[in-house]
Amino acid sequence: MQADHVEVQGARILVRRAGPEDGRPALYWHGGGGASEEVSEIVPPLAEAGWRVYAPDAPGYGGSERLEPGAYLASSIAGRATALLDELGLEQVVWIGYSWGGNIGMHTAVRSPGRIRALALLDGGYLVPQDDPDYDPSVTLEGREAALQAEVDAGESWDAPVDVIAAVMQGSNDEPVVPLLPEVETSGIPVLLVHSTEPPEYEKLRRRALARFRAGLPSAEVVPVSASHGIFEDAGDDVRRILLDWLRRAPRWGPG
Repeated sequence: MQADHVEVQGARILVRRAGPEDGRPALYWHGGGGASEEVSEIVPPLAEAGWRVYAPDAPGYGGSERLEPGAYLASSIAGRATALLDELGLEQVVWIGYSWGGNIGMHTAVRSPGRIRALALLDGGYLVPQDDPDYDPSVTLEGREAALQAEVDAGESWDAPVDVIAAVMQGSNDEPVVPLLPEVETSGIPVLLVHSTEPPEYEKLRRRALARFRAGLPSAEVVPVSASHGIFEDAGDDVRRILLDWLRRAPRWGPG
């Protein structure tokens, strides 16, 4: 897997590339916790299936330079994602995003609909902050950082510093994806949502969120997997099978 840096709006972004150079382009955007483990789970099978996969480390993650906290609004990151496509010379891509990566894909699809050929949401892109039973709207950015630091002190680790992850969380909460659903529907972009089904105590919340998603984006293909939010760890084979099956229908999305 090739990896190099690309200059995007004044920040160096590490981009991994895999698969045949003449393969259909797909971009994988990781979740808010990090990149490295996800990339090893999803990129090789896509490359083996003939896709040319680009997997950036988001700003502040892994090998990419960080931004100022205010630059992590979801719409702002989506703008940088479009600029990254420009720098990579990619007119259109299939966007595959896990968790936060799905949210950024939704914002990118609305901001630059001509650049996203299709959108695969891996347990992302369908929730609002209020769907989290622990959501507290009074928590400040500093409070998020303190809570994340406590997790690090207890042994947790991520591919980014806690202040970057806190800014990502804040940026997503400030610009939720649900209001974007009708615009994505109108764009005609094919959408796949692979969603988790565990733990069972969240079933009522999940059912409400999925009903809202289907109402706003009725053309989307929605597929459950028996997994927690950690879908690669819990059901990696199923996730890859569902995704690759969906991608095999790519010819109906036109040439390119």
